[in-house]
Amino acid sequence: MNNMKLTLGEKFTFLRENAKRTAKETAEYLKLALSTYEKIEDDFVYPADRLIKKTAKLYELTYDELLALGEENK
Repeated sequence: MNNMKLTLGEKFTFLRENAKRTAKETAEYLKLALSTYEKIEDDFVYPADRLIKKTAKLYELTYDELLALGEENK
């Protein structure tokens, strides 16, 4: 039984890799410095709600869908 939850940074990484985007491309879309975006993926920086919403839109998800990603218990 696996109850591991993804961190927000892991969710951002998973979505980006699943979409076959580079961190640089994603940072540019979000209008962030690459180093800042990498800190989000590495869970050193917690993104503001507006950035979470913009990231969700990039991947055609709602804010709630992005936050729920990887949260289901199996």
